[in-house]
Order: sequence, then structure tokens, then C-alpha cells
Amino acid sequence: MKRAVIYARYSSDKQREESIDAQVRACKDYCLRHHYLITKVYADEAKSGRDIAKRDAYNQMMADAVEGKFDIIIFHKIDRNSRNEFNYYTVQNTLTRLGVEYAYAQQPIDDSPEGKMTEAMLVAMAAYYSRNLGKETKKGLNENAYKALFNGGRPPLGYKIVDQRYEIEPHEAEAVRLIYQLYLAGFGYNKIAHVLNSKGFKTREGRDFGKNSMYEILKNEKYMGNYTFNKTERKEGLPRNMHNMNSKNLIRVESAIPAIISEAEFMAVQKRREENRKRQHSYKTTERYLLSGKIFCGCCGSAMSGHRYTPRTKTYVYYSCNRKERIAAGRCPQKQISRDRLENWVIGIIKNKILADDSIKKIAADMAENYKNRNTGILKEKNALTTAKTMAERKLDNLYKLFENGNGDEYDMQRLENIKKELNNIKSKLKNLDEVNNLPELSEQNIESTLKYFKNKILEKDDMDAKKILIDLFVEQVTINIEEVFVTFGTKNVYMEMVPRTGIEPVRVSLPEGF
Repeated sequence: MKRAVIYARYSSDKQREESIDAQVRACKDYCLRHHYLITKVYADEAKSGRDIAKRDAYNQMMADAVEGKFDIIIFHKIDRNSRNEFNYYTVQNTLTRLGVEYAYAQQPIDDSPEGKMTEAMLVAMAAYYSRNLGKETKKGLNENAYKALFNGGRPPLGYKIVDQRYEIEPHEAEAVRLIYQLYLAGFGYNKIAHVLNSKGFKTREGRDFGKNSMYEILKNEKYMGNYTFNKTERKEGLPRNMHNMNSKNLIRVESAIPAIISEAEFMAVQKRREENRKRQHSYKTTERYLLSGKIFCGCCGSAMSGHRYTPRTKTYVYYSCNRKERIAAGRCPQKQISRDRLENWVIGIIKNKILADDSIKKIAADMAENYKNRNTGILKEKNALTTAKTMAERKLDNLYKLFENGNGDEYDMQRLENIKKELNNIKSKLKNLDEVNNLPELSEQNIESTLKYFKNKILEKDDMDAKKILIDLFVEQVTINIEEVFVTFGTKNVYMEMVPRTGIEPVRVSLPEGF
């Protein structure tokens, strides 16, 4: 008996939720006539037929197909499967390789040449219907755009929609004007956000302003009265081009909606934005931040990242709290900290304390012992998994014989699915163990020689790659507090006590006994 699943879908084009029930009913009748065992029903509500990436149930069904959970998929009609030829035949190819069949309850299609031709015609018709519908919809939206009517979505801050037309929202418009004034006065994004939040202004979503809130506001020409539509261009099967302002489909109607900002002020802001952009690009050079991913703010818990700042002729490179950079309201009190001073301090501890000659010998001995124990553990785990695999395969064979004799029921089917899932999991673990077990042997002498090599690279050549490798190997986390730095090293629980932040010169190291 074939295990069947049903897939149903309705989109928003003149269809309702009730159509799911009708599709499922027809598919169940089809399964009954063909003596299929229905194991699951997948349904996507209000989902387009053109884009399968956005259909959660469909994607779950394909994932289950990969795991071998069913033998055949029953759709109501071809357009419930897909309305895009590329998606349709891609999925068809995937199902064929997985050994999964598909059928349509209301469109019987066989494997004959005539049946395949009929299928191709129905696929093309479904795709044509979808594209034509999109074309007609776009035509209506374009007509609205030429009349400067609201076309859906969310209006920008400072506007409200009344009878499909833009009107100024006074309180929000005050915030927009303040943003433009402060930017022209030389304020940066974070400072502008701080001023807005201190005056009680909120974003359209009701949140505090951050630097990201400013980008769209400062470049949106609606604020000087120009209506635009189709600024983003998308070709079928490709992502939107968010920067194509010269699209042939772009509709711009000047002086079509109430202006919040004068044209002169808007253009002055664009000129300043371009100047700032060029200045930022001229400062960009490749900088390496050896503690990236390991350094955190002790005040708010956020990660800290590297930054470069060149106010005039001198360049400053430092680590700064990401929350402080991103959110103006409730600013984190964390101070910036010099990259070079901090990294040199951490590397100095690794060289002088962890990679001292006696420490290297102990670290090499520990690592070699751990590596040996790891290999022993892998062998034990592999033997246990091999035994479990044999038992699962035996259970599976017994259940298959039960179905072959016509004695299986839905409970047995569920047991079969669980055992197949267990068996696949065991096989995956065995494969991973085989890959891990292929690593080369590591002796105590090899480890000791490697550590000395990296230490010498740092001492003799100040090699940045060697520094990065040693930091990745030994440093677990660096926490920056207002007045102190706390570093956690990961080799045999080596740890650093808090040390004064200023200058980062006095180094007080606490090592476990016997290290």
C-alpha cells in the first residue's frame, strides 16, 4: 500500500480558506479510489503559486520527501502545485530522484507521450494565468501612481493616508524637519537619534530612534513633495534591485503630495550625504581585529567590534560597544578602547605566561592526552552505533514483512516511520565519526614544536597570522568594563583576574595549581 500525502493551497486572488477543504476532499476521494494510505495533509493558506520559497507547508513536505516519509503526493490540480515552469520542473526532477510520485485528483495525467504533453500545456497555462494576473494588477497600481494615490504598504514617517491620498501628520512631520535640520547642522546619525528620543519622538513602529532609522528618511524624496513608484525593480526569479533609480518602469510625479521639506533643503542634504560617503570611502583600508567575536561589553553584554576613525590626519583604531553604536536611547556608558594596546596586552600574556617553556610542555602533554582519549571515545561510540544500526535494520525488516503479508495498520506505519528516522540518524552519526576519525595523529612532540613555531613567529617577525591563530587557540573571551579588563583563557581553565584598564600595563595572572 502506497503512503500518500495531500498538498492543498489557496492564494489571495478571489479564493478563500474554504477552498482548502474542497481540495482536500477531492484528494481524499482520489486516494480512496486508488487504495492509498493517507499519512499527512500539508496546506498553505494565502500563499502565491509562483514563489515556493514562501510556502512553509510545501517546503516542509519537500523536506519530508527527502527523509522518505511518503511515496506519492496528491495535488488537486497543477496550479495548486506551482504556477512557475522553472519551479515546477525543478521540483519534479527532485521528486523523481527521490523516488516520490505525484498525481492530480482533478487532472488525471499518465506517463504516455500524450499525458506528458497535456501536463506541459497545463503547466504553461497555469504560469500564463499568474503572469497575466500580475500584469493586470501592476497596470492598476501604475494608474494609481500617476494620480499620486497610495499604493499600499506603510506610509513614511510624517504622513498619513486619507482616502488613498497623502496628508501630513503634524507631530511626525516635526520630527522629520528636525532630522533634516540637525543633519545639515553637522550632527551624526547617533546624535540626531539621541535628540529625537530626548524630545519624546518615536519611529512609525513606536520604537526609539536609532542610526538605521535615518537612512531612508534622509533620502526619501516624498518629503519634498515628489511621488515615486517602482523604485525597486525585480525580474522574475531574481531578487529586487533596491538601488536601480533609473529603472525604465520608475514613475515619478513631482510636486504631487504635500511637502514637509523644501526642495532646497532636501538637495542640500543629498549633497552632504554624498560628501560624507566619499569621505568614508577614502578612509577605508584593510584593518585586522584579532579579537573579533571574542570581545564583549561588560556594561550591557553586547559584542564589541572594531572601528577606524580619521578626523584629520591621525587615524584611531579601536573597539567599541555595538549597542552604543546602534542605539542612541539608553546609551551604554562603555568607552572605546585602543585596539593595538588591548591586542598587544593579550598577545603579551600568551607569549610570556602561557607559552613559557615549562607551560608549553604541560600544554602539549595535556593536548596529546586529550586527543588520545578522544580517539578512544570515538571508537567506543562507533561500536555502540554499529550495534544500534544492526538492531534498527532488523526491526525494519520485520515491519516490512508485516506489510507485505497485508497485516500492517496505521500504528505499524508510525512505528516504521520512527525506526527509519532512527536509522537515518544513526547512519548520519556514523558518517560524522568516520570523517572525524580521519584526522592525522598528534604526538606530544608535534604539538610542542608547533607551539614553539608560532611563538617564534611572533617574537621574530611580529606575524599577524600567527597572533590570530594563538588568540583563536587560547582566548575564550575578553570582557571590557568601565575601569577593568577581564580575559578568559581556555587552555586547562587558565584565567585572568580583572586588571586595571588604564594603560593595560599591570598584568596580574592567576593560573590553576600545577599548570
